[in-house]
Amino acid sequence: MGDAQRYTEYTNTLRQLASDAATGLPVALDQLRASIDGEASAQLRRLVPLDYRRKVGAFFTPAPLKERVASLIRSHKTSVYLDPTCGSGDLLLAASSILPTGATLRETLEEWTHRLHGYEINEEFVAAARYRLVIAAMLRHGIAEGTLRPNFDFASYFSNIIVADGLARLSKPSNFDGHILLNPPFGTISADARVPWTVRPTSAAAVFTYHAMTHLSQGGRMTAILPDVLRSGSRYRSWREQMDTLGVKEPLVTYGQFDEHADVDVFLLAMKAAPEHEVESRSDWWASTPTAESAGRVDDRFTVRVGSVVDNRDPLEGPEYPFARAKDLPASGEMSLPGRKRRFAGTVFKPPFVLIRRTSRPTIPGQTRVSGVLVTGKRSISVDNHLIVAMPRDGAVDSCRDLLEVLACRETTEWLDNRIRCRHLTVGAVRDIPWTVHSLDE
Repeated sequence: MGDAQRYTEYTNTLRQLASDAATGLPVALDQLRASIDGEASAQLRRLVPLDYRRKVGAFFTPAPLKERVASLIRSHKTSVYLDPTCGSGDLLLAASSILPTGATLRETLEEWTHRLHGYEINEEFVAAARYRLVIAAMLRHGIAEGTLRPNFDFASYFSNIIVADGLARLSKPSNFDGHILLNPPFGTISADARVPWTVRPTSAAAVFTYHAMTHLSQGGRMTAILPDVLRSGSRYRSWREQMDTLGVKEPLVTYGQFDEHADVDVFLLAMKAAPEHEVESRSDWWASTPTAESAGRVDDRFTVRVGSVVDNRDPLEGPEYPFARAKDLPASGEMSLPGRKRRFAGTVFKPPFVLIRRTSRPTIPGQTRVSGVLVTGKRSISVDNHLIVAMPRDGAVDSCRDLLEVLACRETTEWLDNRIRCRHLTVGAVRDIPWTVHSLDE
Protein backbone atom coordinates (compact mmCIF):
# COMPACT_ATOMS: atom_id res chain seq x y z
CA MET A 1 0.00 0.00 0.00
CA GLY A 2 1.36 3.44 -0.95
CA ASP A 3 1.98 6.07 1.69
CA ALA A 4 -1.07 8.20 0.89
CA GLN A 5 -3.26 5.11 0.45
CA ARG A 6 -2.88 4.44 4.14
CA TYR A 7 -5.35 7.31 4.59
CA THR A 8 -8.03 5.08 3.02
CA GLU A 9 -8.66 3.69 6.48
CA TYR A 10 -9.95 7.07 7.62
CA THR A 11 -11.73 7.78 4.34
CA ASN A 12 -13.71 4.56 4.83
CA THR A 13 -14.63 5.72 8.32
CA LEU A 14 -15.93 9.01 6.89
CA ARG A 15 -17.95 7.20 4.23
CA GLN A 16 -19.58 4.96 6.81
CA LEU A 17 -20.25 7.89 9.11
CA ALA A 18 -21.91 9.90 6.32
CA SER A 19 -23.91 6.87 5.19
CA ASP A 20 -25.16 6.11 8.69
CA ALA A 21 -26.18 9.72 9.30
CA ALA A 22 -27.86 9.97 5.89
CA THR A 23 -30.04 6.92 6.46
CA GLY A 24 -31.07 7.77 10.01
CA LEU A 25 -28.87 5.32 11.92
CA PRO A 26 -27.69 6.49 15.36
CA VAL A 27 -24.52 8.57 15.07
CA ALA A 28 -22.84 10.49 17.87
CA LEU A 29 -23.06 14.22 17.20
CA ASP A 30 -19.58 14.72 18.65
CA GLN A 31 -18.19 12.22 16.16
CA LEU A 32 -19.75 14.09 13.25
CA ARG A 33 -18.40 17.41 14.48
CA ALA A 34 -14.92 15.98 15.01
CA SER A 35 -14.88 14.67 11.43
CA ILE A 36 -15.08 18.20 10.02
CA ASP A 37 -12.77 19.73 12.59
CA GLY A 38 -9.32 18.56 13.73
CA GLU A 39 -9.76 14.81 13.40
CA ALA A 40 -8.69 14.66 9.73
CA SER A 41 -5.28 16.14 10.62
CA ALA A 42 -4.84 13.79 13.57
CA GLN A 43 -5.61 10.79 11.37
CA LEU A 44 -3.17 12.06 8.73
CA ARG A 45 -0.39 12.12 11.33
CA ARG A 46 -1.37 8.65 12.55
CA LEU A 47 -1.68 6.95 9.17
CA VAL A 48 0.69 8.70 6.75
CA PRO A 49 4.47 8.72 7.40
CA LEU A 50 6.06 12.08 8.13
CA ASP A 51 8.61 11.69 5.32
CA TYR A 52 5.82 11.43 2.76
CA ARG A 53 3.87 14.31 4.27
CA ARG A 54 6.97 16.50 4.02
CA LYS A 55 7.68 15.33 0.46
CA VAL A 56 4.25 16.36 -0.86
CA GLY A 57 3.57 19.17 1.63
CA ALA A 58 0.59 17.38 3.18
CA PHE A 59 -0.04 19.37 6.35
CA PHE A 60 -3.79 19.88 6.70
CA THR A 61 -5.07 23.23 7.92
CA PRO A 62 -5.68 23.08 11.69
CA ALA A 63 -9.09 24.05 13.02
CA PRO A 64 -8.09 27.46 14.49
CA LEU A 65 -6.52 28.51 11.17
CA LYS A 66 -9.55 27.26 9.26
CA GLU A 67 -11.79 29.43 11.43
CA ARG A 68 -9.49 32.42 10.93
CA VAL A 69 -9.74 32.00 7.16
CA ALA A 70 -13.53 31.73 7.41
CA SER A 71 -13.62 35.04 9.30
CA LEU A 72 -11.48 36.72 6.62
CA ILE A 73 -13.53 35.54 3.65
CA ARG A 74 -16.88 36.24 5.29
CA SER A 75 -16.67 39.90 4.32
CA HIS A 76 -15.95 39.05 0.66
CA LYS A 77 -18.55 36.43 -0.21
CA THR A 78 -18.48 35.16 -3.77
CA SER A 79 -20.20 32.57 -5.92
CA VAL A 80 -17.32 30.12 -6.45
CA TYR A 81 -14.41 28.98 -4.28
CA LEU A 82 -11.34 27.09 -5.46
CA ASP A 83 -8.68 25.39 -3.33
CA PRO A 84 -5.89 24.16 -5.66
CA THR A 85 -4.16 22.24 -2.83
CA CYS A 86 -7.27 21.13 -0.99
CA GLY A 87 -5.98 18.12 0.94
CA SER A 88 -8.93 16.75 2.89
CA GLY A 89 -10.92 19.93 2.34
CA ASP A 90 -10.38 22.13 5.41
CA LEU A 91 -10.41 25.45 3.52
CA LEU A 92 -13.40 24.32 1.44
CA LEU A 93 -15.10 23.59 4.75
CA ALA A 94 -14.26 27.15 5.79
CA ALA A 95 -15.96 28.37 2.61
CA SER A 96 -18.97 26.10 3.15
CA SER A 97 -19.47 27.60 6.61
CA ILE A 98 -20.41 30.93 5.00
CA LEU A 99 -22.45 29.49 2.12
CA PRO A 100 -26.24 29.58 2.41
CA THR A 101 -28.24 26.39 2.77
CA GLY A 102 -31.14 25.32 0.61
CA ALA A 103 -34.63 24.31 1.70
CA THR A 104 -33.52 20.68 1.87
CA LEU A 105 -30.27 18.83 2.35
CA ARG A 106 -30.33 17.76 -1.28
CA GLU A 107 -30.65 21.36 -2.45
CA THR A 108 -27.72 22.36 -0.25
CA LEU A 109 -25.53 19.57 -1.58
CA GLU A 110 -26.41 20.47 -5.17
CA GLU A 111 -25.71 24.17 -4.60
CA TRP A 112 -22.44 23.59 -2.76
CA THR A 113 -21.32 21.19 -5.48
CA HIS A 114 -21.52 23.99 -8.04
CA ARG A 115 -19.72 26.48 -5.81
CA LEU A 116 -16.86 24.48 -4.29
CA HIS A 117 -13.91 23.40 -6.45
CA GLY A 118 -10.66 21.75 -5.45
CA TYR A 119 -7.53 20.03 -6.77
CA GLU A 120 -5.47 17.46 -4.92
CA ILE A 121 -2.88 14.96 -6.14
CA ASN A 122 -3.93 12.21 -3.70
CA GLU A 123 -7.17 10.38 -4.45
CA GLU A 124 -7.63 9.38 -0.81
CA PHE A 125 -7.63 13.02 0.29
CA VAL A 126 -10.12 13.98 -2.42
CA ALA A 127 -12.55 11.33 -1.20
CA ALA A 128 -12.13 12.55 2.38
CA ALA A 129 -12.82 16.14 1.34
CA ARG A 130 -16.06 15.15 -0.38
CA TYR A 131 -17.36 13.11 2.56
CA ARG A 132 -16.45 15.83 5.04
CA LEU A 133 -18.39 18.41 3.02
CA VAL A 134 -21.41 16.08 2.94
CA ILE A 135 -21.21 15.76 6.73
CA ALA A 136 -20.86 19.54 7.08
CA ALA A 137 -24.05 20.00 5.06
CA MET A 138 -25.84 17.43 7.24
CA LEU A 139 -24.80 19.28 10.38
CA ARG A 140 -26.07 22.57 8.94
CA HIS A 141 -29.44 20.85 8.44
CA GLY A 142 -29.51 19.24 11.86
CA ILE A 143 -28.51 15.87 10.30
CA ALA A 144 -31.84 15.71 8.40
CA GLU A 145 -32.02 11.92 8.69
CA GLY A 146 -34.67 10.30 6.52
CA THR A 147 -34.31 12.93 3.78
CA LEU A 148 -31.89 10.67 1.88
CA ARG A 149 -32.64 7.19 0.65
CA PRO A 150 -30.65 4.12 1.78
CA ASN A 151 -27.49 3.48 -0.29
CA PHE A 152 -27.44 7.19 -1.13
CA ASP A 153 -25.05 7.99 -4.02
CA PHE A 154 -22.56 10.43 -2.53
CA ALA A 155 -20.41 10.26 -5.67
CA SER A 156 -22.74 12.59 -7.54
CA TYR A 157 -21.88 15.48 -5.21
CA PHE A 158 -18.75 17.63 -5.04
CA SER A 159 -17.65 16.40 -8.46
CA ASN A 160 -15.62 19.61 -8.92
CA ILE A 161 -13.17 18.40 -6.26
CA ILE A 162 -10.87 16.25 -8.34
CA VAL A 163 -7.51 14.52 -8.48
CA ALA A 164 -5.27 17.02 -10.28
CA ASP A 165 -1.99 18.91 -10.00
CA GLY A 166 -3.04 22.25 -8.58
CA LEU A 167 0.10 24.10 -9.63
CA ALA A 168 -0.20 22.85 -13.22
CA ARG A 169 -3.82 24.00 -13.29
CA LEU A 170 -3.00 27.42 -11.85
CA SER A 171 -0.17 27.87 -14.34
CA LYS A 172 -2.52 27.67 -17.30
CA PRO A 173 -4.06 30.92 -18.64
CA SER A 174 -7.40 31.62 -17.00
CA ASN A 175 -9.73 34.32 -15.80
CA PHE A 176 -11.09 32.60 -12.73
CA ASP A 177 -13.89 34.76 -11.38
CA GLY A 178 -14.08 33.66 -7.79
CA HIS A 179 -12.10 33.26 -4.58
CA ILE A 180 -8.96 31.09 -4.40
CA LEU A 181 -8.23 29.61 -0.98
CA LEU A 182 -4.70 28.37 -0.51
CA ASN A 183 -2.63 26.45 2.01
CA PRO A 184 0.20 25.46 -0.35
CA PRO A 185 3.21 23.22 0.29
CA PHE A 186 5.95 25.05 2.19
CA GLY A 187 8.89 23.14 0.70
CA THR A 188 11.32 24.16 -2.04
CA ILE A 189 10.79 23.62 -5.77
CA SER A 190 12.39 24.76 -9.01
CA ALA A 191 10.70 27.79 -10.58
CA ASP A 192 10.12 27.84 -14.33
CA ALA A 193 10.83 30.66 -16.77
CA ARG A 194 7.31 32.09 -16.36
CA VAL A 195 8.11 33.14 -12.81
CA PRO A 196 9.77 36.56 -13.22
CA TRP A 197 11.10 37.05 -9.71
CA THR A 198 13.51 34.12 -9.43
CA VAL A 199 15.54 31.69 -11.51
CA ARG A 200 16.58 29.32 -8.72
CA PRO A 201 14.91 26.79 -6.42
CA THR A 202 12.48 28.73 -4.30
CA SER A 203 9.54 28.40 -1.94
CA ALA A 204 6.70 26.33 -3.37
CA ALA A 205 4.32 28.59 -1.47
CA ALA A 206 5.70 31.63 -3.31
CA VAL A 207 5.22 29.96 -6.70
CA PHE A 208 1.68 28.83 -5.86
CA THR A 209 0.58 32.28 -4.70
CA TYR A 210 2.10 34.01 -7.72
CA HIS A 211 0.29 31.70 -10.14
CA ALA A 212 -2.91 31.95 -8.10
CA MET A 213 -2.97 35.72 -8.54
CA THR A 214 -2.25 35.47 -12.28
CA HIS A 215 -5.02 32.84 -12.54
CA LEU A 216 -7.67 35.29 -11.29
CA SER A 217 -9.79 37.65 -13.34
CA GLN A 218 -9.80 41.30 -12.34
CA GLY A 219 -11.70 41.60 -9.07
CA GLY A 220 -11.12 37.97 -8.12
CA ARG A 221 -9.72 37.28 -4.67
CA MET A 222 -7.15 35.06 -3.00
CA THR A 223 -6.74 34.20 0.68
CA ALA A 224 -3.59 32.22 1.49
CA ILE A 225 -1.84 30.72 4.50
CA LEU A 226 1.88 31.28 3.93
CA PRO A 227 5.20 30.79 5.73
CA ASP A 228 6.37 33.99 7.37
CA VAL A 229 9.67 33.96 5.48
CA LEU A 230 7.78 35.17 2.40
CA ARG A 231 6.55 38.22 4.30
CA SER A 232 9.75 39.09 6.10
CA GLY A 233 12.72 37.30 4.50
CA SER A 234 15.15 39.37 2.43
CA ARG A 235 15.40 36.57 -0.15
CA TYR A 236 11.75 37.09 -1.09
CA ARG A 237 11.84 40.85 -1.59
CA SER A 238 11.48 40.40 -5.36
CA TRP A 239 8.49 38.11 -4.81
CA ARG A 240 6.82 40.72 -2.63
CA GLU A 241 7.47 43.41 -5.23
CA GLN A 242 5.99 41.20 -7.95
CA MET A 243 2.93 40.36 -5.86
CA ASP A 244 2.36 44.07 -5.28
CA THR A 245 1.96 44.55 -9.04
CA LEU A 246 -0.77 41.91 -9.24
CA GLY A 247 -3.32 43.18 -6.77
CA VAL A 248 -4.31 45.05 -3.65
CA LYS A 249 -3.47 43.57 -0.27
CA GLU A 250 -5.63 43.76 2.79
CA PRO A 251 -3.81 44.28 6.11
CA LEU A 252 -1.79 41.15 6.77
CA VAL A 253 -2.54 38.81 9.65
CA THR A 254 0.61 37.60 11.44
CA TYR A 255 -0.88 34.41 12.85
CA GLY A 256 2.00 32.64 14.60
CA GLN A 257 2.94 28.94 14.65
CA PHE A 258 1.02 26.81 12.11
CA ASP A 259 0.15 24.24 14.79
CA GLU A 260 1.83 22.31 17.58
CA HIS A 261 3.07 19.71 15.11
CA ALA A 262 4.54 22.03 12.45
CA ASP A 263 7.16 24.38 13.84
CA VAL A 264 6.81 27.20 11.31
CA ASP A 265 5.20 30.60 11.74
CA VAL A 266 2.64 31.66 9.17
CA PHE A 267 0.72 34.73 8.08
CA LEU A 268 -2.52 35.18 6.16
CA LEU A 269 -2.43 37.07 2.87
CA ALA A 270 -5.70 38.35 1.40
CA MET A 271 -5.52 40.04 -2.02
CA LYS A 272 -7.80 41.25 -4.79
CA ALA A 273 -6.57 41.01 -8.36
CA ALA A 274 -6.42 44.47 -9.90
CA PRO A 275 -4.72 46.24 -12.81
CA GLU A 276 -1.32 47.71 -11.98
CA HIS A 277 -2.59 51.29 -12.25
CA GLU A 278 -5.00 50.53 -9.39
CA VAL A 279 -2.23 49.24 -7.15
CA GLU A 280 -0.50 52.53 -6.53
CA SER A 281 -1.32 52.63 -2.83
CA ARG A 282 0.36 49.49 -1.48
CA SER A 283 0.15 48.43 2.13
CA ASP A 284 3.31 47.27 3.86
CA TRP A 285 4.19 43.61 4.28
CA TRP A 286 4.56 44.31 7.98
CA ALA A 287 2.68 46.83 10.05
CA SER A 288 4.43 49.52 12.02
CA THR A 289 4.16 48.98 15.74
CA PRO A 290 4.12 51.67 18.41
CA THR A 291 7.51 52.04 20.05
CA ALA A 292 9.03 54.37 22.52
CA GLU A 293 10.46 57.62 21.18
CA SER A 294 12.71 56.63 18.28
CA ALA A 295 15.86 58.37 17.06
CA GLY A 296 16.33 56.60 13.76
CA ARG A 297 17.37 52.99 13.15
CA VAL A 298 20.24 50.72 14.09
CA ASP A 299 21.52 51.16 10.54
CA ASP A 300 22.14 54.85 11.22
CA ARG A 301 24.75 53.96 13.84
CA PHE A 302 26.03 50.52 12.86
CA THR A 303 27.23 48.65 9.80
CA VAL A 304 25.40 45.32 9.92
CA ARG A 305 26.66 42.20 8.16
CA VAL A 306 26.46 38.42 8.35
CA GLY A 307 29.56 36.61 9.58
CA SER A 308 31.71 35.47 6.66
CA VAL A 309 32.86 31.98 7.70
CA VAL A 310 30.95 28.92 6.50
CA ASP A 311 32.74 26.60 8.86
CA ASN A 312 31.90 23.25 7.26
CA ARG A 313 32.77 24.49 3.78
CA ASP A 314 35.51 27.13 3.88
CA PRO A 315 39.05 25.65 3.75
CA LEU A 316 41.39 25.99 6.69
CA GLU A 317 43.73 28.30 4.80
CA GLY A 318 45.15 31.76 5.41
CA PRO A 319 46.11 33.51 8.66
CA GLU A 320 44.95 32.13 11.99
CA TYR A 321 42.34 34.29 13.77
CA PRO A 322 40.22 33.98 16.90
CA PHE A 323 36.97 32.40 15.68
CA ALA A 324 33.52 33.35 17.02
CA ARG A 325 30.75 30.74 16.84
CA ALA A 326 27.19 31.03 18.17
CA LYS A 327 27.51 27.94 20.36
CA ASP A 328 30.57 29.40 22.11
CA LEU A 329 29.06 32.78 23.01
CA PRO A 330 27.58 33.72 26.36
CA ALA A 331 23.86 34.44 26.33
CA SER A 332 24.50 38.19 26.55
CA GLY A 333 26.92 40.72 27.97
CA GLU A 334 30.56 41.30 27.04
CA MET A 335 33.54 39.12 26.17
CA SER A 336 37.11 39.49 25.00
CA LEU A 337 38.61 37.54 22.13
CA PRO A 338 37.18 34.03 21.57
CA GLY A 339 39.39 31.17 22.70
CA ARG A 340 38.74 29.12 19.58
CA LYS A 341 41.00 29.79 16.58
CA ARG A 342 40.68 29.09 12.87
CA ARG A 343 42.59 29.73 9.68
CA PHE A 344 40.60 31.85 7.24
CA ALA A 345 41.43 33.77 4.08
CA GLY A 346 38.24 35.84 3.88
CA THR A 347 36.76 38.89 5.58
CA VAL A 348 37.44 39.35 9.29
CA PHE A 349 36.16 41.94 11.76
CA LYS A 350 38.05 44.17 14.17
CA PRO A 351 36.50 44.86 17.62
CA PRO A 352 34.63 46.48 19.12
CA PHE A 353 31.42 45.09 17.66
CA VAL A 354 28.23 43.34 18.74
CA LEU A 355 27.45 39.76 17.75
CA ILE A 356 23.79 38.76 17.37
CA ARG A 357 22.61 35.19 16.93
CA ARG A 358 20.66 34.72 13.70
CA THR A 359 18.42 32.00 15.14
CA SER A 360 15.46 33.80 16.61
CA ARG A 361 11.81 32.93 17.08
CA PRO A 362 8.84 34.97 18.35
CA THR A 363 9.08 35.16 22.07
CA ILE A 364 7.35 33.59 24.99
CA PRO A 365 5.58 36.42 26.86
CA GLY A 366 7.95 38.14 29.25
CA GLN A 367 11.12 37.13 27.42
CA THR A 368 13.24 39.25 25.10
CA ARG A 369 13.44 38.24 21.45
CA VAL A 370 17.11 38.97 20.80
CA SER A 371 20.24 39.82 22.72
CA GLY A 372 23.76 40.77 21.74
CA VAL A 373 27.28 40.11 22.94
CA LEU A 374 29.85 42.91 22.89
CA VAL A 375 33.26 41.70 21.71
CA THR A 376 36.35 43.72 22.65
CA GLY A 377 40.04 43.20 22.06
CA LYS A 378 42.88 44.24 19.78
CA ARG A 379 42.94 41.41 17.21
CA SER A 380 40.69 40.90 14.21
CA ILE A 381 38.21 38.03 14.50
CA SER A 382 36.69 35.61 12.02
CA VAL A 383 32.94 35.16 12.55
CA ASP A 384 30.68 32.22 11.70
CA ASN A 385 27.80 32.92 9.31
CA HIS A 386 25.24 31.93 11.95
CA LEU A 387 26.01 35.27 13.60
CA ILE A 388 25.22 38.86 12.62
CA VAL A 389 27.95 41.44 13.19
CA ALA A 390 27.00 45.01 14.13
CA MET A 391 30.02 47.36 13.87
CA PRO A 392 29.68 50.88 15.35
CA ARG A 393 30.21 53.55 12.72
CA ASP A 394 32.01 55.70 15.32
CA GLY A 395 34.17 52.77 16.49
CA ALA A 396 33.17 53.36 20.12
CA VAL A 397 32.66 50.69 22.78
CA ASP A 398 29.99 52.87 24.43
CA SER A 399 27.96 52.80 21.21
CA CYS A 400 28.05 49.01 21.36
CA ARG A 401 26.81 49.07 24.95
CA ASP A 402 23.96 51.34 23.89
CA LEU A 403 23.03 48.80 21.20
CA LEU A 404 22.92 46.01 23.79
CA GLU A 405 20.34 48.05 25.70
CA VAL A 406 18.28 48.69 22.57
CA LEU A 407 18.27 44.99 21.70
CA ALA A 408 17.22 43.96 25.20
CA CYS A 409 14.32 46.41 25.59
CA ARG A 410 10.67 45.36 25.39
CA GLU A 411 9.92 47.69 22.48
CA THR A 412 12.50 45.95 20.31
CA THR A 413 10.99 42.55 21.09
CA GLU A 414 7.54 43.82 20.13
CA TRP A 415 8.88 45.38 16.96
CA LEU A 416 10.74 42.25 15.88
CA ASP A 417 7.80 39.96 16.64
CA ASN A 418 5.79 42.00 14.18
CA ARG A 419 8.55 42.51 11.62
CA ILE A 420 9.87 38.95 11.27
CA ARG A 421 8.52 35.70 12.68
CA CYS A 422 10.57 33.16 10.72
CA ARG A 423 13.38 31.08 12.17
CA HIS A 424 16.32 33.35 11.31
CA LEU A 425 16.83 37.06 11.73
CA THR A 426 17.81 38.90 8.57
CA VAL A 427 20.39 41.67 8.25
CA GLY A 428 17.61 43.90 6.92
CA ALA A 429 15.48 43.38 10.02
CA VAL A 430 18.38 44.18 12.35
CA ARG A 431 19.24 47.30 10.37
CA ASP A 432 15.64 48.49 10.65
CA ILE A 433 15.30 48.06 14.44
CA PRO A 434 14.19 51.45 15.84
CA TRP A 435 16.77 53.14 18.05
CA THR A 436 14.55 53.49 21.09
CA VAL A 437 15.65 56.47 23.14
CA HIS A 438 13.92 55.80 26.44
CA SER A 439 15.61 52.41 26.91
CA LEU A 440 18.93 54.24 27.12
CA ASP A 441 17.67 56.68 29.72
CA GLU A 442 16.34 54.15 32.24
